[in-house]
Amino acid sequence: MKGKKWLSLALAGMLAVSALAGCGSSSSSTGSADTASTSTGSADYDLYIFNNKGENADAMAAAAEAFGKEKGVKVKAFSLGSGVNSDDTLRTEMNSKNKPAIFSCMNAETLVEWTEGGFAMDLSKATNEEFKQLVADIPESFNLTDGTANYGIPYNVEGYGYIVDKEMLAALFGEDQVDAFLEAFKTATYDEFEQMVLTLQSYIKEGTAGSVTLSGQEFALAAEKTGKAATLEGVFSVAGSEKWTYGDHFVNIAVDAIFPDSKAAGEATLEQLQAGKGAFEAYAKALDLKTANATTPRGPELINATTNGYDPSVATFANSKAIFLKQGNWAYENIKKANADIVDTLTFLPIKMPFTQDDIKVEGLTVEHMLESIPVFVPNYYCINDKVSDEEKELAEEFLVWLNTTEAGQKFVVEEMSFIPYNADPATTSAGYSLGDSIISYMAADKTLTNAYAGAPKGWATDNFGLQMMENYVNTAEWPETAYSDIADYAISSWAEMAGLE
Repeated sequence: MKGKKWLSLALAGMLAVSALAGCGSSSSSTGSADTASTSTGSADYDLYIFNNKGENADAMAAAAEAFGKEKGVKVKAFSLGSGVNSDDTLRTEMNSKNKPAIFSCMNAETLVEWTEGGFAMDLSKATNEEFKQLVADIPESFNLTDGTANYGIPYNVEGYGYIVDKEMLAALFGEDQVDAFLEAFKTATYDEFEQMVLTLQSYIKEGTAGSVTLSGQEFALAAEKTGKAATLEGVFSVAGSEKWTYGDHFVNIAVDAIFPDSKAAGEATLEQLQAGKGAFEAYAKALDLKTANATTPRGPELINATTNGYDPSVATFANSKAIFLKQGNWAYENIKKANADIVDTLTFLPIKMPFTQDDIKVEGLTVEHMLESIPVFVPNYYCINDKVSDEEKELAEEFLVWLNTTEAGQKFVVEEMSFIPYNADPATTSAGYSLGDSIISYMAADKTLTNAYAGAPKGWATDNFGLQMMENYVNTAEWPETAYSDIADYAISSWAEMAGLE
């Protein structure tokens, strides 16, 4: 299967929202401040937008105001604070007299509530010709679908992998070797990656100079640790107290080897899960390697929230105490807050797992593609409420066309929201910041994976499987010989049980 096919297979996934700001809400309309409406009074707006991504609350309010002024209409935009669950507030709004015409939906799993309630509009019912074209141009697997219709316009695309600071690589291998190292890493085998990790950990802990080999190329470590290398405490910074560290994005790499997208994962059979045991064992081996070579020894301290929670793990990396941090571009602002001097030299590298071709069950997918790629996916969608007036539906369609196709709208998306547009041309688009541009480079090279784990049973990745990993494996220094097989068996049996397959 061609790489371009894999870019189009990147499907919606639910993304853990980083806590970039305090809780609260933001709501505005052209000309006045406003709040979420639970009254039965008449609406004082022409278009109501309910936005569930608090990080872009101010930008959404500004975009709504700009659209309103341009079109001569009054637009109300409501957002809850960053990191706040908006589900209950949205449900209240949907049951009020003055319902939002545009609302947010994360993925196919959360879509069910809004299709069953008759709220989410089948976008094929649209009347605006430009909007119809906008919908038609969305890559098929970027669609928010129940299997029969498309219900959403993507907010943007996001991605994740191992974040690394190029200045750290310069301190380790020499400035003239950085670009060669990055390219060699991308195509390196898992065995080469594993040996590199062990060599680097020995260098950090014992000062043992040596060299690493990636894609057959040798890179010599500096004889002495100087500059940023002198502050290193481990190869990986791990948010050990966060269950999603072991579930969600890390296990998604294994799930991607079994299912082509989240829809297929959501329709998994017991036979398919059992056939994926090799992929889950590869996950376990990679998790063992990462947690055994972190800045904090594996055990109770590694899962302590004070020392190894979300923010501490970001700070550990930002302050040059670790070489790699598994995170996404959404962590950019947190890294910047911890150390603004580091952000311009950040880039993504692929998460490596020891897959064999037999482990991969997706037709056309190869070990090489998985080793060289990062997941890129849609984290959120705009839906149109089928229960508002035809006039407001038409305005909703017009707003989404304006936001996603006009120069004014795209300026808000890229510059104010710091989004990578889902319809961006990788050859000509710049995100304007290091991690965003790194994702675009993978898109341009057709080196992307999907977010298939989003199709797993609700709560499986984090609250079930992730918790199992944290409490029974990362909490202990030594793993039993059967650990890899046991972890794979648990992944399969817990998924099957939660999906009602056993």
